[in-house]
Amino acid sequence: MMKIKSKLTIRHFILLGGMILAINGCKEEELVFPKNANTEIEISENRPTARPTNLTFVSTFNQSIEIYWPELSDRVIKAQISYNEGSEVKKIEVVKFDQATILQLDEMKEYRISLQYFTSEGTASKITMVNLNPRPFEADYKISNVNVQPVPGGVSFIFPTTSTREIPGTISYSFNGKNYNQKIKGNIQDTVVVQGLTDETKLIDFSINMKDEKWNRNVKGDVQIAPGLMIYKLILPTLLVYVEGNNAILTWKNTTRDPLDIQVNYQLNGINKTVDLKENTDAVGKLSFDVDGKITILNVTLATDGTISPVQIIQVKPLSEIIKSGWNATVSDSQAGDGGGAAALIDGNITTFWHSQYSPSIPFPHWFRIDFGKEEILSKIGMIRRGTNTNGFVEYNLETSVDGINFTTIGTALTFDPTKGEWQDYKLPNVIKARYVRITMTKAKNAADAFTHLGEFRAFGH
Repeated sequence: MMKIKSKLTIRHFILLGGMILAINGCKEEELVFPKNANTEIEISENRPTARPTNLTFVSTFNQSIEIYWPELSDRVIKAQISYNEGSEVKKIEVVKFDQATILQLDEMKEYRISLQYFTSEGTASKITMVNLNPRPFEADYKISNVNVQPVPGGVSFIFPTTSTREIPGTISYSFNGKNYNQKIKGNIQDTVVVQGLTDETKLIDFSINMKDEKWNRNVKGDVQIAPGLMIYKLILPTLLVYVEGNNAILTWKNTTRDPLDIQVNYQLNGINKTVDLKENTDAVGKLSFDVDGKITILNVTLATDGTISPVQIIQVKPLSEIIKSGWNATVSDSQAGDGGGAAALIDGNITTFWHSQYSPSIPFPHWFRIDFGKEEILSKIGMIRRGTNTNGFVEYNLETSVDGINFTTIGTALTFDPTKGEWQDYKLPNVIKARYVRITMTKAKNAADAFTHLGEFRAFGH
C-alpha cells in the first residue's frame, strides 16, 4: 500500500508542476497584454475623461476614428493597426500609448480594424478585431441633419451641435424680388431664424452653404419651405369692434399669447385720438375707449414679433337692426298653400308668415336658417308671432355659423311666448361674428300639435 501511495504522490507532483507552469504562463501573458484582447473593447461616441482600463474606439466627425489605449506592461513597446483603404492595406505602428491615436479615413463606410501588441522580445499578442463606421465631416453632417421649420413670419433652421469650433456659412434666399444672405456660425450659433417673410402661401428656395477651412470643405444644401403664418394674421380674423354706451369696444383672441401691440387712431369731435396697448398676452383681449357713442372710423394696426399689420379701417357704430337686403331663408319643412313659405320670415311684413308642414304631419323639431349674405357683428335676434295666432312653439335653440357648415350653440331651451303680439328679442351673451343663424323649434305650446309657425325674424348688429 505504501508503494502505491508513493507512486501516486510522484505523479501528483508532476501534474502539479505542470499546472504551476501553465498558471505562471497565463499570469505572464496577463502582465504583458490586456486580458481577453478580442472581447474587452468599448466603442463610444464620447471621448473618455481619463485613460481607460480597456481599449476604447471613438467614432468622431470628419471621418476619423480615435483609439484610446489601456494600461500596458512596460514590456509592450508597440502596437500595430491594420485596415483596408480601397485596395491598399494600411498599417500603422503606435509607440506612444499615453495619447489617442487618430485614424483619418477616406470613405464613409464600415471599416474592419485589427490591432496587435508586440513586446521588446518580439512576442505578439492575440489580434483584436473591431468593425467601425466613421462619422461624416461636420459641415456635411450639419447640412444633412438641419431641422427646418416654419415659424410665424419666417423659417427656423436648427443645426446639430458637433463641436465647439465655429464653422461659418450663409443662408441665401430671394423674397419679393430681392436677394438676401443671412450668416451662420455653426456650433457658435446653431439656431438661425429668417424673419420678415410675410406671405405664408409661397414656397421659398433656401440655399445653405458652409465652409470648413480646417478640412477644406465647401458644402451646400437646398431647402424649399413656406414661412409660417404671421401671428397678427391669426389675430386679425378674430377682431370685433362695437359700441357699448359711449365707448367703442375692441376684442380679439390671441391663442399663441405672444406679446401683442395694438394701436387705434380715430377722431372724436374733430380731435385726433390715439389708443396704445403694449405687449398684451391675454388669450382673449378687450380694449375700451370713448367715441361718444357715435359712428366712428377706426384705423387699427397690430404688431407681433416685430412685424406690423397693414392698417385695418373699421367702422364702429351703435347697435342697430341689420338691413335685410341680401338675406336668404331656408326651412326644414313648409306647408304648401299656407302662408308665404320661408321668404315670409324676412320680407319685412309681420302679417305674412311661414307655417311648418301639417299635411301630412311632420313632428317637432322644425327649423329655419337665415343667411345674412355676409359676415355680421351680431348682438341680438328677435322674432314675432304670426298675426293674432296664439299657438305654435314655446321653446327653441339658437345656433350661429360663419360658414354654414359648422354651427355653434348660443342658447338652448330659450323661451318664446306666442300669446304676445310684440317682438320678442334675445340678446346674445357675447357679441359675435356670424353669417348664419339657425333657430330650431323644439316644443309646441299645445302638446298635441306637431306644427308651428312664425311671422318675422330680425337681427341687430354693429
